Amino acid sequence: MVVALQILLTNDDGIDAPGIAVLRRAVEGLGDVTTIAPDRNTSAVARGITIHRALTLAAYPFGDGWDGLACDGTPSDCVRIALLGLECPVPDLVISGVNAGGNMGADVTYSGTVGAAFEAALRGHPAVAFSVEEREPGWLDEAEPVLRSMVEHVIERSLPRHSILNVNLPDRPLAAFTGIRPARLGGASCHDHVILAGTDGGGPREHFLPCEHPASGEWVDTDFDVVASGAVAVTPLRYDLLDPQLLADLAGWELDLERLRA
Repeated sequence: MVVALQILLTNDDGIDAPGIAVLRRAVEGLGDVTTIAPDRNTSAVARGITIHRALTLAAYPFGDGWDGLACDGTPSDCVRIALLGLECPVPDLVISGVNAGGNMGADVTYSGTVGAAFEAALRGHPAVAFSVEEREPGWLDEAEPVLRSMVEHVIERSLPRHSILNVNLPDRPLAAFTGIRPARLGGASCHDHVILAGTDGGGPREHFLPCEHPASGEWVDTDFDVVASGAVAVTPLRYDLLDPQLLADLAGWELDLERLRA
């Protein structure tokens, strides 16, 4: 008997976000699909989990015979619930997104979308995180063939243990895409800013991080560069944060406990 592939869908924009509905249509027929997603927007929670209270789940009817579970926790909570087999079959593949807004460069360390994928990869399950460049793209539905193709590739080829694919789509119609390209991870985002409440009775103060991505040098073939060119950026990320060079260099440090005790 052939056992159907178990696919989990989640996101960080909330279970009612349009991106997860597009993703659901894109994976139709590829396996048995379960949806567990936060009951609200939980952007920028990274891989945070809930530890000081019990989590609750509520049925969420999408319509057309498709039901999901809304969780009052984080995207990683949603993945953990599935991986522990608490409310559904343990997934063979976790897909997170489609996030409204790009998750590129250093922003992947903040992203709940990417964090959910890493939660799966940490536990040995292949995962893909999908994002689209702008927050309100009018043609996200057109991206379904790209989403499906990437998922089919992962199903066919699998991924190395503890690795994920982080996929960022440009904000344009599918006919205007210039390709699908592997991409390195870029640096800091140009869109970082902090809003501080006024301390002197004035209004909020916004502080923007000045940043310009050059058209050459270290930014070439990064995810920012690829998406700016109109192509889909596919970036492999690995959960292992170890710096092997620094680990080797530490052998030359004077890390001598006996000397400290003297």
